[in-house]
Amino acid sequence: MANRRGRSVRLPAFVVGAGLLAVVVLAVAVKVGLGQTTSTADPSFSTGPPPPPLLASAPKLQPWPRPPAASVPPLGYDVSHPQCHRALPADGGFAIVGVTGGHPFSSNGCVGEQLAWAVRKHGHAVYVNSGFPGTGDPVAYGTSVANDAVAREHLQTTRGTAVWWLDVETANTWAGTTQQNATVLDAMASRLQQLGVRVGIYSTPEMWFEIAGDWSPGLPVWYATGPGTAQTASAACARSFAGSPAAVVQWVQKTALGVFDHNMVCPAYQNRARELLDLG
Repeated sequence: MANRRGRSVRLPAFVVGAGLLAVVVLAVAVKVGLGQTTSTADPSFSTGPPPPPLLASAPKLQPWPRPPAASVPPLGYDVSHPQCHRALPADGGFAIVGVTGGHPFSSNGCVGEQLAWAVRKHGHAVYVNSGFPGTGDPVAYGTSVANDAVAREHLQTTRGTAVWWLDVETANTWAGTTQQNATVLDAMASRLQQLGVRVGIYSTPEMWFEIAGDWSPGLPVWYATGPGTAQTASAACARSFAGSPAAVVQWVQKTALGVFDHNMVCPAYQNRARELLDLG
């Protein structure tokens, strides 16, 4: 070391000794740290393979045979409790109606009049909101959500609707693990299948992955794209999630009657309308 005038400065012995001691301590600390890093990378600390997407108690969905080919005019609407007592569009080849009022175990107060409007279209279907509070048996919970929604729908129609969609959104409560949440949805779909109806999934890839993880049930997919136009939404027909390509795409757009959810059957499903809608 040199002072400002360039002359050598001799440090006292105790200062040199303290410096050497500090270097030794630092070296030991680095060695210990490196040893700890190495030990945590040891294979014995591996967490193992990821858990399966469903709980072992989850019921098994049934592969349904493809029904005879059929088509509907490809543009339609979906409505629920936010559209209560509003004038509904007279155009559109199909309509999908929410049975529940935004969350499980609730009612859309206008489901009766909205179903009456929907059944006058070439095709119609219904959807049920889903969720899970994070406590209790996911299979029993999902089954009870489906049973409750069907009971509410049967109060409004002389015959049950042949196609149901599960509304899977992060706006609802999902407090379980992705494995538990997926098992709730599996139980809902399985119960609806037991009651003789076809089932589809409404969501987005991002919401689906956050809620249900890697579960790929292979059910028809209804893809929500947000505000836009038919042209912007149609791009989603080339995408997929939950193990299926998009069958229906949805966008939000203003009409003369106000803002409505618009929908379009994707080209790959133009002749497969019976998988997506009740054609009466």
